Amino acid sequence: MSKWFQAPWSASSTEVGPWGRLAQIISDLTNPLYLAIPTFLSIALATAPDVMHAFLWWVVATAGISIAPLLFIWRGVRKGIYSDHHVSIREQRLIPLVFGLSSITLTFAVLLLLGASHALIATMTAVLVVCVLSLLITRYWKISLHLVGIAGAVTAFVLLFGPRLLWLTPLVVLVGWARFQVRAHTILQAMAGTALAVSVTVSIFWLFRGHP
Repeated sequence: MSKWFQAPWSASSTEVGPWGRLAQIISDLTNPLYLAIPTFLSIALATAPDVMHAFLWWVVATAGISIAPLLFIWRGVRKGIYSDHHVSIREQRLIPLVFGLSSITLTFAVLLLLGASHALIATMTAVLVVCVLSLLITRYWKISLHLVGIAGAVTAFVLLFGPRLLWLTPLVVLVGWARFQVRAHTILQAMAGTALAVSVTVSIFWLFRGHP
């Protein structure tokens, strides 16, 4: 089998060098739980009737999609339940994903009650569907959640704000390179995460006709 599709080495065995350090920084900064924060802020500000509504929706989304799952994982890392804040070991990902899915579902319901914009609800729906599918896949295979996050965000921006946002596409390649460089994923796992996020996001937005 080609080395590009073989199982990656563990992160601890990665040779340290300038490219390795850069890849680790990129990998840390593009954690999907972090990416959700600016993504939902941008969508809320662009589609809310006023700034007050935008920040209310954003605070609710951030609390449910980012902060609650992050605190859950960090607590698990401190207790030695999880290997690191990326939960790099596939077998450890089931419980955090179930917790994240529950938190996202609750957040989705609250945003509906708050009358969040059509675009924000469409984005939340895409996140929910992707999370469910990632949960099912992760039971058997380590799909790249980093690529799910960045590809989903870029796709949502392009669908909501137009082709001019295609300039963000190289970010997907950059994150894919970083995850491979730190030996967290194979190229195939990164490609699968990208394909899953793009296909689900496009499908959900087509169903919702989600425009700001």
